[in-house]
Amino acid sequence: MITTVAEARRRVRAVVARRRDSPKVSDAVLANRDLVVTALRAHGIAHEHIPIDSPNRVRIAVADGARGRLLEILRASTPPTTYVYFDSTTIGARRRVQQLATAPMRRLRALGDAAWIWRIFEYRADASGVDVLGDIHGCELELWGLTEDGERVTPRRWNSALASVDVADFGRGPRAPGIPTRYLATAAFPIDVVYTWVDGDDPRWRARHDLVVGGIDTGKLHDEASNTARYESRDELRYSLRSLEKFTDFVRHVFIVTDDQHPTWLRDDLDGLTVVSHRDIFNDHGALPTFNSHSIESRLHHVPGLSEHYLYLNDDFFFGRRAVATQFFHSSGLAKFFMSRALIPEGEPSARHKPVDSAAMNGRRLVEAAFGVTPTQKFQHAPYPQLRSVHLDLERRFPAEIATTTKSRVRSPTDLALASSLHHHVAYLTGRATQGQLTTQYVDLGGPNLEGRLYELLRQKHVDSFCLNDTDSDTISPERKRELVHEFLEAYFPEKSSFER
Repeated sequence: MITTVAEARRRVRAVVARRRDSPKVSDAVLANRDLVVTALRAHGIAHEHIPIDSPNRVRIAVADGARGRLLEILRASTPPTTYVYFDSTTIGARRRVQQLATAPMRRLRALGDAAWIWRIFEYRADASGVDVLGDIHGCELELWGLTEDGERVTPRRWNSALASVDVADFGRGPRAPGIPTRYLATAAFPIDVVYTWVDGDDPRWRARHDLVVGGIDTGKLHDEASNTARYESRDELRYSLRSLEKFTDFVRHVFIVTDDQHPTWLRDDLDGLTVVSHRDIFNDHGALPTFNSHSIESRLHHVPGLSEHYLYLNDDFFFGRRAVATQFFHSSGLAKFFMSRALIPEGEPSARHKPVDSAAMNGRRLVEAAFGVTPTQKFQHAPYPQLRSVHLDLERRFPAEIATTTKSRVRSPTDLALASSLHHHVAYLTGRATQGQLTTQYVDLGGPNLEGRLYELLRQKHVDSFCLNDTDSDTISPERKRELVHEFLEAYFPEKSSFER
């Protein structure tokens, strides 16, 4: 039984896999689709592309007839590395996956007769053979039935495009431009990504930090106002970018906002990537240098060339599985936000409150005064959908309060959390955002059973995004923490992205 991240990395699946030449999940989805479409076209099998709610695969409908012949066509017209997953609860879990080239035809026919949904796919593995993309990204073949008179083809379950089709018209599509499936759902507008990043081990940055913090009476601030854990880099940005490239394909441009720092491994010649200095977004250079994430977030919408729609990510945010644009923005342009069950503390902010709580409390006060409603909940630690126009609106509505946050060089009880909180409240109350749903997980690197939590994330890969947030804690040594995080991230995202040298 595998119980640690290190053991999970050493596990090798007993399957025949193709070594993938791209880390992008969408490339595996399209390759599996092409396996099926090529085989069907070669033998004149009528088929329809059908919308699917899953972002992980394509659905294709064929008329249910001679299933045995269809299996023979797939077997003869696809590579010997092709598998089929027979999706039926009447089939034992261990028998559902069969290799087309090696399984006895009699077994394939029996399994095919028991299921009217088949997934056709190749296992696609990274160079180490540890990270394997399998049946979840297979092309889904749905076998549609014929009416009693044999004149119409009908689906066995609901879809958002077709109720039934005349036999003569079936497969004559396309019925919509492109492929009408949600796995490629994109918006009709550009979407950028903005990261904030800092390397707390940089001696020049550390000297600037110590000079500024040394002149501040930190006795009036919370212990987390400028603790060192907030600035430590474990190469999270490298792996966050890997997750972005692997699991999304809707991003136009990536901006990385830093205090004149540049990761040694990050390319500086890549179209679609720009490193932005704080000096480029702060109009008042007297507020610099700043070591306050709230201050930096108050100026992100001034990144030169930034699109109206963008996602804001901390470098410890990671995509955990396939994501599409419509999880973050409606096709109409409205943004989404993701509520947390965590509550905003009662009362007024003070030095005894954590900076994140003080910022939420200050935002609540502004929303109460401007809109007459009282926010009670926080938002999830996950990619934050943002509208640049909302931030410009915030600057007009609350100029003094935002200016105070911008000028605060360490996190203070007077701060606002604009990108991660106030933006969502105001966007919702002015009709520019709605509540969305995102499966997320927050992992406190200073919490108990860190290795077990990381192992479960790696084993299940069941969340849309996760956050590995560090805190000052002595429950685990810094060396062991670094080792566990590196093992986990390397196992989850083993392949270099195009962002790396």
